[in-house]
Amino acid sequence: MVEEEEVGTDVFVARQPIFWADQRVMGYELLYRGSRWATHAEGRSLEAMSSSVLVNALLAIGLHDITGGHVAFLNLPQDLIHPDIADLLDPSEVVIELHESIRPTPQVVAVCRHLMERGFVLALDDFQFRDELTPLLELSQVVKLEVLGRTRQELEEVTRRLAPYKVQLLAEKVETASMHALCCELGFELFQGFFYLHPETLTRRDLSTESVAVVRLLNLLRDFNVTDRAVEEAFRADPGLSYKLLRMVNSAALGGRGVTSIEHALRLLGREPLYRWLSMLLVADNGDATGTRSELVKSSLLRGRFCELLGDEIRGAAVRGVPLAGTLFLIGLFSRIDALLRMPMEDILKRIHLSEAVQDALLERKGVGGTLLKAVEAYEAADWEKAEEEVIPLGLAPQALPNLYLESLAWAGDRMQFHGG
Repeated sequence: MVEEEEVGTDVFVARQPIFWADQRVMGYELLYRGSRWATHAEGRSLEAMSSSVLVNALLAIGLHDITGGHVAFLNLPQDLIHPDIADLLDPSEVVIELHESIRPTPQVVAVCRHLMERGFVLALDDFQFRDELTPLLELSQVVKLEVLGRTRQELEEVTRRLAPYKVQLLAEKVETASMHALCCELGFELFQGFFYLHPETLTRRDLSTESVAVVRLLNLLRDFNVTDRAVEEAFRADPGLSYKLLRMVNSAALGGRGVTSIEHALRLLGREPLYRWLSMLLVADNGDATGTRSELVKSSLLRGRFCELLGDEIRGAAVRGVPLAGTLFLIGLFSRIDALLRMPMEDILKRIHLSEAVQDALLERKGVGGTLLKAVEAYEAADWEKAEEEVIPLGLAPQALPNLYLESLAWAGDRMQFHGG
C-alpha cells in the first residue's frame, strides 16, 4: 500500500484580514507558515518565505479560495521585484507589498513604475522615513505603519509628514480599542492587527515536486538549443509539474482557459515567465520529499501514454473526432489527480480550467477520450473483456491492446527511473 507521504505534501498559507474603519473586510495579507501549528514565520530566508507564499497561494491553494474575492496583499522582497510578476498576477486581485528591507535601486524603481502603470496597487510595508525611499513613496498608494507602542505625538508627526503624498494609511499591529480609535481620529483608513483577528493558517494537499526535476527544467529553459518539444517531454514525465504548469497558465492575468495539452499550455505561458515561476517553485520547496515515486504517479504516467497510443491506433482507422495526442495524454495523466491530491476531481478542474473535451472525459468518461480512458482503466484492472468492448466500436483490434499496454508500461518505468522513482 502506498503511504500518503509519498504522493503528496501539505502546503500552508496564513492570512490576516485587513479592515476598513467600519470593520468591513478590505483584503487579506498572506503570510508564510512552515506548519499548521506555526504561529509566526521563522527558519527560512526572506526570499524563500515570500516565494513559498506566492507559489502556494497561486498554484496550490488558489487566491480566490484564500481571499473569497477580496484582494491579497503579497509581501515581496528585493529579489522578487521583477517585471514577470506583472505577467502572472491580476492587478484586481493583489496588492504588491514592498518589504521594508527593499533598496530603491534604479531597477527596482523602474519595475515598480511598470507595475503601477499596469494597474497594480503598491504598498510600503512597515514604513520608516528615509530620503532614499521617496521615489517608492511617490509610486505607492498605501503605506503601512506599525502602531504598536507608538505615542499619539509620534503618530501625529508621521501622518503629518505623509499627508502631501496622498496615500492611504494602514495601521498595522493594532491591539487595543483605544489605538483603533486614535488611528481613526488621525485619518487611517485601513486596519490590521490582533485587536481584530489573529492570522488563520490554511492548509491544502499538493503534489510533491522533486527539486531535481525542477533544476533539470530550469537548465532546459536556459539552453536555447533545447527545443520546445524537449521541454514538453520533461513536463510529460512529471504529473506534479504538469499540474503546476496548468495552474500557472490558468492565472487570471494570463486568462488561459480551455487548455487542451501540455504543449498548448507551454505556448500560452512562454519560456521566460515559466523560468521565473519554476525558480520560485524551487526556492519554495521545503526539501521534505524523499525522492521516491508512488504507484499512483506511475499509473498516471502509464495511463497518459496508453491513451495517447490508443488514439494513434484509432486515428489510423479513420475514426472521427479523435482528440490530439497531447489531449489524450493529458486525460490519462490527470485521471488519478484526485487521488494524488486527495481532492474531488470537480474541485481540481475548477482550478485548472481544462478544455471541455478533457473535462468531459475526466468527470463523466464522455467522448472518444472518455471511452479510451475507460478502456485503459479496465485493462489496468485486468478486465480484458471490458477493455475490448470499449475499443472495438472505435475500430481498434483487441489484439493490439497487450503490446500497447506493455509499451506504455515501459515508457512510464523509464520516466520513473529517470526521476529517481
